[in-house]
Amino acid sequence: MIKLITEINLEGFTFVIPSVAVGNIAQLATDLLIENLNLQKIGHILDFSVIPVVGMNPFDENSEELCTALDLYANNEHKLIVLQVRSPVISNYTKFFEELKFFILKHKISQVVILTSSYAYQNSELKTIGLRYLVNDSFQKSHKDVIKKLEWVEHKAKINPFTNDLAEIEIPGGGCALKFYYFLTDLKIPSLILFKFCSEGDNIPDAEDLISYFNQWSKLLKTNSNEKLNIKYPSSWKYLFGNPHPNEIY
Repeated sequence: MIKLITEINLEGFTFVIPSVAVGNIAQLATDLLIENLNLQKIGHILDFSVIPVVGMNPFDENSEELCTALDLYANNEHKLIVLQVRSPVISNYTKFFEELKFFILKHKISQVVILTSSYAYQNSELKTIGLRYLVNDSFQKSHKDVIKKLEWVEHKAKINPFTNDLAEIEIPGGGCALKFYYFLTDLKIPSLILFKFCSEGDNIPDAEDLISYFNQWSKLLKTNSNEKLNIKYPSSWKYLFGNPHPNEIY
């Protein structure tokens, strides 16, 4: 069930949805979008397919508002709506996807951008930057010239070395991103996947790279004179790796 706590006209908005994947890069990148574009919470999703989560507001230490497993944030000026996913979908993908489909169609959202990641060892083109995109025909029609100008590297199916046939496109470690992408494609909803190859660890730099990748297309975030993003971290990121070690243990 999707519950909006704020009435808002979402027609023509871009919907950004992260997939719980290796390194949690998509969630970190989504946090950066919410913090730096001043997105406000407009609702949440209750779904038994997702592990329940509850916690304090990750963007305002002085707020008494709680966050949940699936929170919606939006900004009218940027025509952007974001779903922050704080726990994985563990069952019944179809029901969860159907809920999102109904929401997208009902509110006449124009396009969907799915953020995710994949295992670093899957990157067979080491000479290129480890960022990839996958786009369906519906999205391509609207943004063909822009994507061509960006010179992004498209994610393609690998060739089976034994048969020389193309295998199915895969994003290992990418969670449910590809399943959702195909679900939206069948409905002819314009959809784009952006992802980065990574390893587990401190993935903040990877999240910044993914957001920079997204911003090359969206142009929503401001850059400095060196074309670098001026990124502010959410206050909750102080606790990403827990508290400092007590000196008493040494």
